[in-house]
Amino acid sequence: MTSNPIQDEYEEPRQKGMTHFRHATMEEEIADASTSIRRWWWEFLRLSKDYWLLCQSTQGGEPVTYDERLAQIYRDFGNIYDCSFEEWWRRTGSQLFKEQQLPPRVQQITSVESAVSGNRAGKILVEIPLQLSKETVQKQINWILESFQDRRPSNRLETSTSRYPINVTLARLNVLQKSHEVYCLHHELIAKPTAMAQSNMSRLDTEFQERADLFKIGKALRISPGNESLTGTKEQIDRRANSMRQMVWVFMNRARALIANAERAVFPDAEMPEKTPPRFSSKQDAQHKELEAQWWALDLSSTLSENRLAMARKLHYDGN
Repeated sequence: MTSNPIQDEYEEPRQKGMTHFRHATMEEEIADASTSIRRWWWEFLRLSKDYWLLCQSTQGGEPVTYDERLAQIYRDFGNIYDCSFEEWWRRTGSQLFKEQQLPPRVQQITSVESAVSGNRAGKILVEIPLQLSKETVQKQINWILESFQDRRPSNRLETSTSRYPINVTLARLNVLQKSHEVYCLHHELIAKPTAMAQSNMSRLDTEFQERADLFKIGKALRISPGNESLTGTKEQIDRRANSMRQMVWVFMNRARALIANAERAVFPDAEMPEKTPPRFSSKQDAQHKELEAQWWALDLSSTLSENRLAMARKLHYDGN
């Protein structure tokens, strides 16, 4: 009987950082991946202007950039702007993020030969008297493991065999989503108009407009409900407005760090890395200026936030 290549494809990968480690069908795996931390890696990489420029200038060929890490990401991830996440995961993501090896497991040693054969690194042998209760056995095994604590992995990254390992404990999904939403609204409502009208607005006008719009973004996304009201004394209003803007900037700075680290194949890391050296030549920079309008025309928002951002835009433009 001929094997089904699609069946073979989705039976093999084991995926960490998702609800399930294994999946019965590719459709189940896609559904799981679509709301996982892997999805947000893809989403934040899409926010990278440098990665977008690399995709536009490469068009399937060898990427040309001084940043070899970004070039390797392009070789592995490909163009992530010409497809949906689901299409990309089926084509690339599943194999890219999968664990290359099955995780080790506790097993019974049935012979002396099996006890000394193979790779014993990172393993210990224990003798368990069967007359002991399960509670006693578990307690004594825990004592033994405590004595090897310095030789055990300190985080999950050390146990992953994925080409792109991920530390799922570093960020909560709702925080990643909120950071992404704040960045996308700022990109659309503040950064884009500022860039498009830069020559016609003074710096003071730009800063005043940004302060007002930061508050609107915070209110539209319910960043800090306790600071939404603009009633009371001027001092109270100013204090709440400033608190809202500061909260928005917390999410903005987190998003910028996540983008910068996604460009380095590290996710999710909300610590801003050292400043990246220039990635492109002066000739490339001149060519990239011709792509500015296309960059600002992009809708970089996630379909996971489609309804929330639509409501936020309505509140923003209505002025409520």
